Amino acid sequence: MKIGYDREKSEKYGQRFGVVILAAGLSSRMKDFKPLLHVAGTTAVEGLIESAKAAGIEDITVVTGYNREKLAPVIAAHGVREVYNESYSSGMFSSIKTGLSAVSGKDGYLLMPVDCPLISVRVMRMMMDAVSENRKSEDFAVAVFEGKKGHPLYIPAAAVKEICESDGCGGLAAITDRHRIMRIETGEEGCLLDMDTPEGYADIRAFVSKGFAREKLELLTARKRIILVRHGETKQHDEPMFIGQYDVPLSDKGRMQAEALGREIAEMIIEDVEAEALGMDKFGREPMPAIERIYCSDLGRTVETAEIICGKVNDILPEPVYVKKDSGLREINLGDWDGRPVSEIRSEYPEEYVRRGSELFSYKRREGGGENFYDLQYRVLAAFREILRNDDGKNIIIVAHSGVIRVLENNINGMKVDDRWIPMEKGTLRAFEPFPLQPSEKANDVNKPMSSDELTLESVLEYYE
Repeated sequence: MKIGYDREKSEKYGQRFGVVILAAGLSSRMKDFKPLLHVAGTTAVEGLIESAKAAGIEDITVVTGYNREKLAPVIAAHGVREVYNESYSSGMFSSIKTGLSAVSGKDGYLLMPVDCPLISVRVMRMMMDAVSENRKSEDFAVAVFEGKKGHPLYIPAAAVKEICESDGCGGLAAITDRHRIMRIETGEEGCLLDMDTPEGYADIRAFVSKGFAREKLELLTARKRIILVRHGETKQHDEPMFIGQYDVPLSDKGRMQAEALGREIAEMIIEDVEAEALGMDKFGREPMPAIERIYCSDLGRTVETAEIICGKVNDILPEPVYVKKDSGLREINLGDWDGRPVSEIRSEYPEEYVRRGSELFSYKRREGGGENFYDLQYRVLAAFREILRNDDGKNIIIVAHSGVIRVLENNINGMKVDDRWIPMEKGTLRAFEPFPLQPSEKANDVNKPMSSDELTLESVLEYYE
């Protein structure tokens, strides 16, 4: 996508910024040579080169390695610098060092893996705008979409020596962790999409074919009732725990809650079941199927809740429905903190514990794995869209966890995961009728963004699971 920039600004940015494109990898998971795969009418590497030039950047470096003999002539045809990484098989960080070792004289560099071919002119210019307006020249910056980090990563010239002299332990993340990183919200999902795998490449091609956008949720949910269910009570621990994807079984109380939920849902959908049997809804239209299946995460506490609900719902259905498990609906992944006492984590990782509490939505540990809330949002919405595309039922029942429901409810209502949300108790549900109100039609302050003083790690721990 191109946006209107005056020539003076483009020339200024051309003097101040450079681009380093990483195209040296083995493409082992992709099973094809990624730099020369076609995306949006050109090859991945040529698309990034052309976008960088259109953004006003002239200093463009492409790092090659595997299949250099195929790639070098393509790069030469575009008149940009090629540098060869002899150690390309050792991983991406070696290519980053090779590329940065070959450049100089700029304020900083936009680092772009060839795996991410949809980085647009607009995103590059937004990054350069933000860096130019920032008073701290040593800051890194990263493009994000709805809070989730993507590409490019901006590397200030002040950090180049530190990166090039690094022994590579912990990769680039070990260095960026020591610096401030500005998160630049782009509004473009293309900055996230990569083609590390054939599935990723297919997703990119589908994304391009649909005009570089996903279907809007209000269109996918039209005429559907969305019933969000939080699983029942679980067996309790002696002290507060980090419980995300760590599996905890339902308690006896949780099973009783699930039975009550099943009866409540059966009452809610009976009218749709009768309309389906009659072949006409109350408006005289051909009805949608009342229900096709019940969805849940594949963790035991949600599966058991969903199966109990399914048994009650099947009591009123002419044909049985079944439970469909979906790993995309799992609770947030808390990495190696998952399933451990809060007191233990606070003692063992005091600085990281405080940081996670102060950066609740965005913080993600470099070591130990896991997700932040923006990662959770992206994963859950992908699963939700897939459900909506493939289920023709009037009632979409999803049995999940607090974090997942927060993502779904806020997005159904035109908001995001970091907007205010009224937590749900375990063993309860919320139903959203067709054509939910848009934010402009709402008046109460429940939908205002949360302020930082309302966010503490302890305040949300009780809502995990």
